[in-house]
Amino acid sequence: DRMDSIGFDWTPRGYSRMKWDEGFALLMAFGESNGHFNVPISPELDKTSEQHRLHKWVESLHDMYRSCILGRKSGSLTDERVQLLLSNGFVFRNS
Repeated sequence: DRMDSIGFDWTPRGYSRMKWDEGFALLMAFGESNGHFNVPISPELDKTSEQHRLHKWVESLHDMYRSCILGRKSGSLTDERVQLLLSNGFVFRNS
């Protein structure tokens, strides 16, 4: 459409979308370095920083998993991806 043709940026400022491959690689590297997958966040972090984006991505994993458990569509979190995360030691929150 016309907005696309002029290069309109549809991503809201500060939005932290991350593709699966990027998020998974960053999460595995974080886990290897820190011994866990609980990516911290602080108000001082720039919303475009890698850590802030990874924290938001991990939060979205928990949200999608919760939706999946409740029988709702879970976005891009397929059964294969759940198993891949679990087999690498990731633990989903129960609530």
